[in-house]
Amino acid sequence: MSKVAIPLVLPNNCTWDAQTGTYDKKKGVGRETLNAIPKALDQLREIKGPVCVVSIAGPCRMGKSYILSKAFDQGEVFPLGHYMDPETMGIWLWIVPQKFQDSTGRDFTVILLDSEGVDSVYAKQADDHRIFTLSVLLSSILIYNSAGVPNRSDLEGLDFIVKLSQRIQLYNKKKNATDKDESHFYEAFPNFIWLLRDAVLRLPKKFQSVKEYFLKKVLNADNEELNKDARKTADSILNFFSGFDAFSLPPPSPDPEVVTNLNDKSLESQVNPQFLKEVQAFKKMLHSKLSPKKSINEGEFVTGEALAALIQLFVEALNTPGTVPNVENAWDTFVHNKCAEVLAAALAAYKQEMTSQMKEKIPCEADVIRAAHLKAMDAGFETFRKETFNLSIKSVDKYLNELREKADVILSEWIEQNTRETEACCNQLLKELKQSMLDPVLKRLRGPEASKMQFSDIVSAYNQIQESYAAKARGAKDVQATVFMNFHPELKSEMEKNIDILQRMKDFDASLAREKAEKSALEEQRLKQKEDVARLEKEKQVKEKELVLLQKKQEEERIRLEQMFEKKLKEHKEQMDNMLQANFEVREQERKDALARQKPMEDMLEVLKEKVETRDGMINMLREEIKQQREAGLAVQEKMLQLTIQAMQEGKDDDDSDSDSDSDSSGNSCAII
Repeated sequence: MSKVAIPLVLPNNCTWDAQTGTYDKKKGVGRETLNAIPKALDQLREIKGPVCVVSIAGPCRMGKSYILSKAFDQGEVFPLGHYMDPETMGIWLWIVPQKFQDSTGRDFTVILLDSEGVDSVYAKQADDHRIFTLSVLLSSILIYNSAGVPNRSDLEGLDFIVKLSQRIQLYNKKKNATDKDESHFYEAFPNFIWLLRDAVLRLPKKFQSVKEYFLKKVLNADNEELNKDARKTADSILNFFSGFDAFSLPPPSPDPEVVTNLNDKSLESQVNPQFLKEVQAFKKMLHSKLSPKKSINEGEFVTGEALAALIQLFVEALNTPGTVPNVENAWDTFVHNKCAEVLAAALAAYKQEMTSQMKEKIPCEADVIRAAHLKAMDAGFETFRKETFNLSIKSVDKYLNELREKADVILSEWIEQNTRETEACCNQLLKELKQSMLDPVLKRLRGPEASKMQFSDIVSAYNQIQESYAAKARGAKDVQATVFMNFHPELKSEMEKNIDILQRMKDFDASLAREKAEKSALEEQRLKQKEDVARLEKEKQVKEKELVLLQKKQEEERIRLEQMFEKKLKEHKEQMDNMLQANFEVREQERKDALARQKPMEDMLEVLKEKVETRDGMINMLREEIKQQREAGLAVQEKMLQLTIQAMQEGKDDDDSDSDSDSDSSGNSCAII
């Protein structure tokens, strides 16, 4: 990052070279639009955590740049002009290197914005309005820096504050039919601090602070010196902004040389000690108000990345005739784009982990794929959680579902590939086993030695195939069983060709063939049910991981909401007191009514709870399905056991019967299995 501030937004008739840091004005080019500077946006995008934006506005040549730097001990990071021409055009950016912490211990980054003077000779009135409007939209705290105590004409000159109601749209739709957008500005507007510079007059004794003087005198609705326009400005300042404060600084020095070189250490002894003392007091007051900037959505903070996106959207709107920036629409656009980007990143993390886990393993047992899927989902979920940390469950839930669904599709593709390769591998194995173990026996059966053979020779060959297949087959167990079942018609065909020879064998046993066939079918069914149980178990585990992620986000969001509600309640009470002191009783009552209508935090948390309960319900349904599949599997195993006992009993009966009796098997199947 550079060691000095860089422009964030410049008029189209100004240039800035990112390589050299050179700033210049284009001669003969009219000022029409604003341009966001890519390098500044890139610096903001690197800030993944919450930000607090402190901006300063006000008339030219009033030391805005100096006080903004000094309040954060940043040295001469903003360009300070020593001549009559204003130095700052557009909005300039400085990111304070050290981190700050909020009341919960969460880190946030302070961003300083220094804007051109609202009375710049290089700007038309519309330009002043655009720069000020943008400062309001971006700020957490807005410092209005001006000289001396404002009078009626000064307040009239601040009509651009009144006109914010025409230049900013808060929501896409009104909250109700009677609501005006401006009545909710305080929900998104910054804290307003009026900083008086070069104040030489003492406060009247009846006022304890500059803030009290402003509320009971300067901005007071009953102040007879205020005309209609000045009163509108006073009303807008107290009604639009989330909070109000005021502070004054004495002149730094009567010597112009000292005033223009306040950062020069060699001149520090000549600076008014009271000025330095009050600067420290202002710094302390300002730092007490620092907190992460909240978005228009409850429970969500603005990050540096989000701020960069909002700047582009707001600048585009300000440059488009007939269009005003819409705060809710801009935030929704950012959230959608961010979540789509995170979804792609999480899916890429899933794919990468899945590919790494499955390298050279196919064909394999299905459990290997599902274990890889679980690990890959961990990678995907972790990416998703980290990148959506400052967004609410309400905003991200849809994309979390999409992540799981798309991962399931990829999992299915891996399983299908494994099935194909298992089938190919097993078919080849069975072909080789038949050629080496059964075909020689069948050849003897058709040759001169047929009379010496027994049915047990064929059964033995089959058993050898079965044992070798079980030992050597690779891939999904249920697919192995299916392939083995599908191989039986070929064996049956071979036996039918030699039915006459087989029936003449003394030990030919058609019932044995039927039992083997039934056992084999049941084994296939058992393995398929086992596979279903394993699949459901893994599906449940993914849902449980998803639930854990949501529970983490729920707790994070609860902490954010508590912090935001506490801050909002404090601001509401302070502003109601401010309005009361300024005799804007109607506004004070409106704010009180708004506070009463506000949803309690418990209602906000209920949405989170519903999302978690939905996932929990899905997990319970999976548990029940797993239970049913296991019971079905036990029933199959019980049936297989009964068949085994029956076969053993029949074998015993055969031993007791006349071994010389012939079996009447002409009507029976001769399949081995």
